[in-house]
Amino acid sequence: MKKFIFGILSVILIGIVIVSLPMNSHINTEKDVGEATDDSIYEFCIETLSDKDIYYHVDEVGVCREFLPDSVRGLVDDLIDAANGFAIMRDAYCDAELWFRFGMIVNDEIGQIKTDVIKDEGIRIAAEKYVKTLVDVLPRDTAMWDERDSVVWDKVWKAYTSYGDKLSKRFALDHYGKITSEDVDKFLDGRKFIPNYDSIYALRFEQSEENERYLKKMAQQASDLDRKSLYTIEYAHQRCYEESHPALPMLEELMVSKEYSHYLYVVWQTWRCVKQVGISPSRDGMILNLEYNQMRFRCLNTVLKQIVNHPKDIMAINQFMFLASYDNIIRYSSYMFGNSAPLEQMMLFPEILDNHI
Repeated sequence: MKKFIFGILSVILIGIVIVSLPMNSHINTEKDVGEATDDSIYEFCIETLSDKDIYYHVDEVGVCREFLPDSVRGLVDDLIDAANGFAIMRDAYCDAELWFRFGMIVNDEIGQIKTDVIKDEGIRIAAEKYVKTLVDVLPRDTAMWDERDSVVWDKVWKAYTSYGDKLSKRFALDHYGKITSEDVDKFLDGRKFIPNYDSIYALRFEQSEENERYLKKMAQQASDLDRKSLYTIEYAHQRCYEESHPALPMLEELMVSKEYSHYLYVVWQTWRCVKQVGISPSRDGMILNLEYNQMRFRCLNTVLKQIVNHPKDIMAINQFMFLASYDNIIRYSSYMFGNSAPLEQMMLFPEILDNHI
């Protein structure tokens, strides 16, 4: 069954395509993280990432590396390097976007990236080169700011894609096992957990308060985590335009539970997309990538524990790599009218294109 697959489910590591640069005027921004006064109200801010703690920290309570067999330890080291390698790639890139969008001088922040968190020598050297290139090519003079500067942009893009290619080759899934699209389909088939899942899925296109109450009730009553995840995801598909969707705390509860699920990465994707679209779909708005990635890392720790206990579980390794490599919300994407969140929403929420929604 393929209709549950909310986006790109191949093991190809995700990249982004820039098709144009905007022509908007310069605006003033703040670089510090705003404090949230509650769960739904944020002080507006535009923040850099490279000078923050953007790295993947293994939960030693769940995974104590020193006591692992050598074979498993090597796999864990690879997974940690993949998570940190992609974190460096996407966060430095998002900071580079701040130059092109707002004229922010971000060289010193990008220069603070700690590439020594990567154990693999080849990837560490590639990360160092990537960071150095961005620091060197991005202007330090605000008088030089021009978001249409294709020469600078081409250099940033070349560094980004070159480093991404190295990561994709080094951590390709076929290094760890074999998997096919049919395997993924079977793994994600919701009918294994909810026999009438087809009818549950169809509620996306027949939205109503009655359906909302039903899906929420089923999610709350489900004892099996996979069933609970499926019902919660479908609940999030009801009124997905809500600025503060009532499904968000339910999705968060699943992610912080430290329990492994077939659908953990879909829960994270759904949560991030719904939250960001509610906060701002604009290229000039606040994007909470730091918060999204901290939750991503919590999910990675849950998946890593599953892999340590079942090192041949290629589906868990696939889920880890998908989460580790999936891109940040970016300001410039193939979506012409805002950041990448609305484009992702169209992928994850196909019902929004239906005439009845």
